[in-house]
Amino acid sequence: MRRPALLITLTFTVTFTPGDVRAQHIIGERDVRARRADSVFQHFDRTDSPGCALGVYQDGGILYARGYGMASLEHGVALSPRSVLDVGSISKQFTAMAMLILEKEGKLSLDDPIRKYIPEMPAYADKITWRRALSQTSGLRDLYTMMGQSGRVFRGDTTDALRIITRSAEPNYEPGARYLYTNSGWILAAQTIYRLTGKTLAEFAEERIFAPLGMRDTRFLDDASRVIPNGAEGYAPRSGGYRLARSDYDGAILGAGAVHTTVEDFGRWLNNYETGLVGGRDIIEKMTTATLLNDGSPATSGATSAYAMGLSVGTLRGLRVVSHGGSWAGYRGHFLRFPDQRFAVATFCNLTSSGPDTLARQVAGIYLANRMQLDSAALWIAMLQSAPDAVASAAEVRSLSGVWRNVERGEVRRTRASGDTLFLVSGSQRTRLVPLGSMRFRSGSRTEIGFEGDGATASRMVVRTSGDDVTYTRADTVSLTPRQLAEYAGAYRNDEVETTHHWRVEKDDLVLYVNDRRFGVLEPSYKDGFTRGGTVIDVQRDGRGRITGFLVESGRVRHLRFTRERP
Repeated sequence: MRRPALLITLTFTVTFTPGDVRAQHIIGERDVRARRADSVFQHFDRTDSPGCALGVYQDGGILYARGYGMASLEHGVALSPRSVLDVGSISKQFTAMAMLILEKEGKLSLDDPIRKYIPEMPAYADKITWRRALSQTSGLRDLYTMMGQSGRVFRGDTTDALRIITRSAEPNYEPGARYLYTNSGWILAAQTIYRLTGKTLAEFAEERIFAPLGMRDTRFLDDASRVIPNGAEGYAPRSGGYRLARSDYDGAILGAGAVHTTVEDFGRWLNNYETGLVGGRDIIEKMTTATLLNDGSPATSGATSAYAMGLSVGTLRGLRVVSHGGSWAGYRGHFLRFPDQRFAVATFCNLTSSGPDTLARQVAGIYLANRMQLDSAALWIAMLQSAPDAVASAAEVRSLSGVWRNVERGEVRRTRASGDTLFLVSGSQRTRLVPLGSMRFRSGSRTEIGFEGDGATASRMVVRTSGDDVTYTRADTVSLTPRQLAEYAGAYRNDEVETTHHWRVEKDDLVLYVNDRRFGVLEPSYKDGFTRGGTVIDVQRDGRGRITGFLVESGRVRHLRFTRERP
């Protein structure tokens, strides 16, 4: 039997009537600050929209919690603090806690190589410790990105997941050299828990974490077909309304995600960071201390944050903050915990376009306004939006049209001119860039794109946001005729994902087929370089100029090599 919940909350319920979304189950007092928080979610606060559940926590208890929008549009069920939502990668901290409990019991060490427990991994895994695997500094290629290259329908089988991870021929980079987000280490951690204890991560977490904390509505979901009481459906926007956005997987790969919880239950977990009831203070300290890279610098995961273990640690508007986000199918979530103020915010949403990180920051700003520094992100947006529009000549715009590449990030961006207007192009989508003068442009409300270099043609493009600058270097653009494209046509094999890619010329395009399924057009971007969506493909040649294969650079997977098969 589960122990009583540790959080004592004041609860009152207003009867829900169809068409009145304001009638919600609310926890706490709806004071002035709570009403301001309500206004942050007002565009969700309807009976015809999915939305978010909000939790505001202070000193170990719920200060205010409620839902905005619907948990089920089909059945007319409103979101509430007790709606159960998939929180995606927010789950990673529970996996980290489970592994650290086993370390405390002497069953493993953070400094053990993962190959000690997963011997089927290649030899390079001898250099990857659990400390690296749990801090996004392992170099392991990401399972889900690898699956995307396979063209196969993945049904959530752990055996298949391990097969792909353990067949990966090389890491993205030298373990400990840098931070790069990946899900693979967490899946290996879940498997290690099973091998050491004979219990699945779902069983271990229930017994050692959720039950002791009174988290009655929280679980690692190990069967996607299971009916979840009070479960919220996930949605994505569709013209004029919404569509269901469910996972394609029948099962669930535990470790990297798969926790389903409520904002009410999550408060009990947040309180554990204060009490250490589960794990103890020593484990809490390990989970919330920034990881160091091989050179001694923090594993930076953002402009003001570094990665610890299943958590990001840093500052927000001058205050120390611990945070993480999550995304899976139609669900999005984010939480912020301010340890010095004993305050936290969680936003769990069932709509892909909800933006829970922004919502959480806005709510935190309402409750902690008098302790926070000026909101630099808001100031940046205000400054960018107030910058006067300028005029760019057709000649200037043409000179800024081209392909821009960041080799380290494996990214390519494209700009295209139309008359005196410059566009940022991604596939069939075009974003108009508003000129601000001096080769600077506004993209949307949050991003500035500047071009740098000597003379009439810029050599660099810098994408600036409130928290980051990313520089791209101009690449030579190409335009290939069908006859030139034919040189690239053929079959290319990768045994790591056990897949053959077929490149075929159709009319004026080079088209990718995987398992007889058309995956889309490979767009020529620079000499021997193609892009497809967010994937960059670099064609490889031998000393005689013959095509031997290509390398895939796709964010969380680097240098994935496909070899050309000879006819």
